[in-house]
Amino acid sequence: MNRARFAILLLALACLLILGPLHAQDSDEAIPDAMPLVDEGDDDIVNFLLIGSATENAYNPGLTDALMIVSANRTAGIVAVLSIPRDLYVYIPSFGMHKINTAYFYGETKNVDGGGIGLLKETITYNLGLEVDFYARVNFVGFGEIIDAVGGIDITVDCGIQDWKLKEPDLDKQDPDNWEIYTVRAGLYHFDSEIALWYVRSRRTSSDIDRGRRQQHVIRALWRTIRERGLLNELPSLWDEITNTVDTDLGLQDVLGMLPMALNIDSSDIEYFRFRLKKEVNNAVSAEGQEVLMPDREVVAHLVQNFVLPTTGSRILVQRPTMAVVNASGVPELEYVVADRMEFEGFQTVIIDEWQKPRRFNKIIDYTGATKGNPVETIKKVLRVTDEGVDVQPDPNREYDFKVIIGNEYQFWSCTYDVLQPAPPTEDDTARSG
Repeated sequence: MNRARFAILLLALACLLILGPLHAQDSDEAIPDAMPLVDEGDDDIVNFLLIGSATENAYNPGLTDALMIVSANRTAGIVAVLSIPRDLYVYIPSFGMHKINTAYFYGETKNVDGGGIGLLKETITYNLGLEVDFYARVNFVGFGEIIDAVGGIDITVDCGIQDWKLKEPDLDKQDPDNWEIYTVRAGLYHFDSEIALWYVRSRRTSSDIDRGRRQQHVIRALWRTIRERGLLNELPSLWDEITNTVDTDLGLQDVLGMLPMALNIDSSDIEYFRFRLKKEVNNAVSAEGQEVLMPDREVVAHLVQNFVLPTTGSRILVQRPTMAVVNASGVPELEYVVADRMEFEGFQTVIIDEWQKPRRFNKIIDYTGATKGNPVETIKKVLRVTDEGVDVQPDPNREYDFKVIIGNEYQFWSCTYDVLQPAPPTEDDTARSG
C-alpha cells in the first residue's frame, strides 16, 4: 500500500472515531428529557453564543472546539461567561447522543433547517435550558487575526503549559522535524496570535476542561486590551471589516444598543463559570466507544441557573473585598499573576510598590478581623497559605481589606488546577516565553 493511500485511510478512520455516525443514532442509548428553561426572572438578559471552529478550510464547517455563552444582564449591569467543554455528551436533536462539538458540523453537512447554528442553539437549549439570542462564530485563523489587529494581548499565566509547537507557523505540519517542545511558565506575557492559539488549544499537559479556563483567560485579556485602547468607540466604523472575519447574526444596531453597557464593564466585573470534573461532569465512555464528559444533570441545572440569575442581582449589592498585592519574591511580574488570579476569584485588586523583606512563602495580612463570612479562606486556598501565614490586624480605617505579600516559592506552586506542571528550567532548557 502506498503512503498516500495509507494516509487517506488513516484520515478516514480518524474522522469515524472523532465524529461517530453521521446519522440519527440507532442504538438503545437512553435519550434524556429536555432540561427545563432557566429562570431569568424579570431581568433583561441577553445570551450570546461565542463559537470557535477548529478549521482553516472555508468549505469545511469543522468542529466547534471553543464554546462560550456570555450572559449580559442589562438590568443589573453584570456580565457572566460560561465555557462549555467540547466533549460534553449531549442529545443532538434528530442525531442522538454525541459530543456537543459535533452539533454545528451535523447541522451544516446534513442540511438541517437553520443549519449548524440552528442545530447548535437547539442542542444547547435542550441540554442546558439556555436560550441563545445571538451568536458569533470565528475560526481559529480569524480569531488570530483579531488578536494581531489589536497588537497582541497581555495575559497572566498561573498554570504553566508545555506542548509541541511548530517552530515557525508556516512550516509543514507533517514533518516531525518542524516541531519543538514549547513551554510557558507562570508569569506575565505578551502573546501574539500564534502563541495565544497554541495556549488555548494545548491539551498535552492539561485537559478539555482546562482548555475552557484558558480560553476564558484569553477572551478576558482581549476584552481588557480592547477597552484600554478605546477600540469599542470604533466599532461602528469597523463593523463591515469585522463581519468579514466574524460570522454573526448581530446587526450594527444590536451592537450599538449594547455599547453603553460594554463601555462601563471592566474585565474585573465579569464573572466566569466552568464545568468541573466530578462535579458537573464525569469521565465516561459512550456507547460508540468515545471518551466523553457525562453531565450530572441536576448539578448542571444548578450551575446554569447560577450563571444566568442571580447574575447577580444579589451579588451586585455585595461590595467586592479589596486586596493590595506586594511582590517580595524576587521574581519580576509575579504580582500580576496574583492580582489577576484573585480578581478572577472575586476580589478587587491593586498592585502597590512597597518594600518588603524578601521571603519564601506567601503571607496574608487580614485587616478586616471578621469571624463570619471572611473570604480569607479563599485566599489561603488559592495562594497556598497556611494558618501560620495569616496575620490578623483589624483596622476600621483600613485602605484595603487584605494585603498579600508574595514569596519566592509561589512561582512553583501558583497552579491550583489539574494541570501537569513542567519541570523547573535547567541550563539546557529551550523553553521560550512570550
